[in-house]
Amino acid sequence: MRPGGRFPDDQAEIVFSDAFVEQLEALTADQREQVLTSVVALCADPGGKHPLGARRGRRALVGCNTVAVLGGTQRVVYQVDEPGASIVVLCMGHRRGSEVYDIATALAATLLTEAEAAQMWAALAVLDVLPESVGMDGWDYRPPPAPEGMRKTAVASGLLPADIADLLSADELAAAMAHGWGPDGADADLALAAAVRRARGNAGFDSARLVVTRRAEPRCDAWMPRAKTLCIRRVGHPGPHRATP
Repeated sequence: MRPGGRFPDDQAEIVFSDAFVEQLEALTADQREQVLTSVVALCADPGGKHPLGARRGRRALVGCNTVAVLGGTQRVVYQVDEPGASIVVLCMGHRRGSEVYDIATALAATLLTEAEAAQMWAALAVLDVLPESVGMDGWDYRPPPAPEGMRKTAVASGLLPADIADLLSADELAAAMAHGWGPDGADADLALAAAVRRARGNAGFDSARLVVTRRAEPRCDAWMPRAKTLCIRRVGHPGPHRATP
């Protein structure tokens, strides 16, 4: 993709190499967030500023690009699949001595064919980074629904209405059924709060009901070629597509 190029609606699937995730783990929490914020911004500016050619015979990096991070002291090397609207982040490193390009060359041959790579959202969980801290909405998804029997049990108990129970995953509904009881019996507010805490216990929320009911909005459903599934975020979401909650 040329500098200044754009993805449709500024949306893309982002995956990380295992090596890049390990590099992020070695950073401080603040540095990690700075790097990830720069990577998320590639959805709106995938053309970048530093396209790579066949430098020093490194044909594997043709079509790759870099973005400066950590105050310009390091570069992140990534590859854009324009037809598939996806970004593969290979690695990070210093420019001096071509360090970052040596690492990227070693990774590119495997990652750009049938790569072993982590979806960005899964990597955030491993790194214990809140999506909101790097410019994403971590509540913006719809998980697979709980089994029908669980949903019917929750509704029959008076704990939740059917339309709300249908929007909860099995884990979330189990938490709601375990903790949704007050002095006077079933308490929908307690149940929903427990469900949302089960979904993302380390993230704050204003209204558990709003978080859950927003899942009823239409889904993005963009095809993610590397995850081989549809995006589960809301239609019109900004930035990275998402494969799993």
